[in-house]
Amino acid sequence: PLSKGEGDMFPLVLKDGYGLYRFPFNATGFLRARIKCEEACIVYLLFDEILENGKLDCMRMSSVNCLRYRLDAGSHTTMAFAPYTMKYVQIVVKGSAVVEDMDMIQYRHPRTAYRVRLPEDQVLRRIYQAAEESYLSNAVDIFTDCPSRERAGWLCDSFFTARVEYVLTGESVLEKAFLENFLLPQYFEHLPGGMLPMCYPADHADGVFIPNWAMWFVLELEEYLERSGDRELIDRARPRVMGLVDYLAPFENEHGLLEKLDGWVFLEWSRANDPDVVQDVNFPTNMLYMRMLEAVAALYGEEGLREKAAWMRKVIRERSLQGTFYTDNERRTESGLENPGNCTEVCQYYAFFTGTATREEDGALWETLLRGFGPRRRELGLYPEVAHANAFIGNYLRIELLYREGLYQDVVDNIRGYFAKMADLTGTLWENDTPYASCNHGFASHVIYWLAGIYGVEEEKPSAAT
Repeated sequence: PLSKGEGDMFPLVLKDGYGLYRFPFNATGFLRARIKCEEACIVYLLFDEILENGKLDCMRMSSVNCLRYRLDAGSHTTMAFAPYTMKYVQIVVKGSAVVEDMDMIQYRHPRTAYRVRLPEDQVLRRIYQAAEESYLSNAVDIFTDCPSRERAGWLCDSFFTARVEYVLTGESVLEKAFLENFLLPQYFEHLPGGMLPMCYPADHADGVFIPNWAMWFVLELEEYLERSGDRELIDRARPRVMGLVDYLAPFENEHGLLEKLDGWVFLEWSRANDPDVVQDVNFPTNMLYMRMLEAVAALYGEEGLREKAAWMRKVIRERSLQGTFYTDNERRTESGLENPGNCTEVCQYYAFFTGTATREEDGALWETLLRGFGPRRRELGLYPEVAHANAFIGNYLRIELLYREGLYQDVVDNIRGYFAKMADLTGTLWENDTPYASCNHGFASHVIYWLAGIYGVEEEKPSAAT
């Protein structure tokens, strides 16, 4: 059980009143309270991950975070039937009652096998603890998006969370279960043939899908094989993967680039996803498609797709790169395709992540991103013409690129810059770079992957309590 927050406010005597309780961090589990009613009472337990202007908004994420109890006179122990995520609980009593205690039975993954050997750096240690909590509460059975608003397993998020599972456990058990869910059905009822759900088995009956997330499925398969050596699952996935290739091919235009994709073309929550930027020919999406084709070639020996990817890389560089920066899209007009000059930060990271750009070919851009972008860019007002990235996946791609290049001090500095405020405010890591939506997201635990690569891991020693 997760018990007392900072300071012991119990017993709390309430008569037609309320009190606000704070857990030590943004925890997930079954909320429990001991309440003694002097008379028949109605008790509300409102909860959320953060406070806004010092107040709790139980409908901040368009859900109703409220438990309501009708209690007779006498002593009661209440416990939520389902697990919820919260740091703050507002106790409201209509009537007269004494709240004698409150705690939570946490609902999360069992203790992990390995732990990162961190230096004596308290900021990094707080961030690591927040990342670990974000992983544990999103890895109970399969990888989930968040334990609060969307308890579903989303592609793309899983690419990052799966790396953390391997670091902390030395296995890919949950990842295999996650990936198999996309292979078990004979077909997906609400999707066009060949397309994959953006999350499954929480399929969307309205027919919405994210074609980009289906591409990330293939990239994850490539890494899963490296981690697990599980060729059998890769071979089982081949019909799904080739079906996706066949689905996407008809959207290629006269230049071999995807144009006007159906579904919800999604990059991240930023300017990069505005309608005038994400269509018609979206270059970050095509960069990802190019990288997906390379992965298919590597997994199944489809050399024709490798050649196709090489051609796409050449075309994307010719059409997207305008001066120093890569632009985001071209729009179809009566006279053909025109580049409106939209330019976002995340587009640059997609370019390097997929291999469309390299340090050797794009040295000036790399140095600009390295020194002119990062956690303080907004504060310093640098490069205002390039729209800012958000946490997922822009800031994560940025740090991943630094990590790949062995720039470990820059990795650590960026981790501090982006995540220290999250660890301090909620003790978990967030969906966005502000606490606008979920404040506990599974992918965000990827911080552990970078720290493990820099500092190494050691076997976790269970406590006596465990």
